[in-house]
Amino acid sequence: MIGTRSVLAVMAGGVMITAIVALHSGRKSTGLWLLTAGFFIATIWSGLSIAWTRNNSGMLSFDSHILLGSTALAGTIYYGMLAREAAAE
Repeated sequence: MIGTRSVLAVMAGGVMITAIVALHSGRKSTGLWLLTAGFFIATIWSGLSIAWTRNNSGMLSFDSHILLGSTALAGTIYYGMLAREAAAE
């Protein structure tokens, strides 16, 4: 059965792949905003995973999900700043 976390994981991956295609086709600003959105979705996925692993066992540990969440949050901030700079050009 597909749950909310699975849907968010697929959405994050799809948005990031679309962002890579946009970047390679020369649409820098669009690609960077899509990467920001993809990492934001990944941050939400990780937050749900942190809450889920506190009560259930999973393939990844609670600590691993915290590390993934902090990395996704850092990616959101990084690509958001790059997108904002690209939009100002």
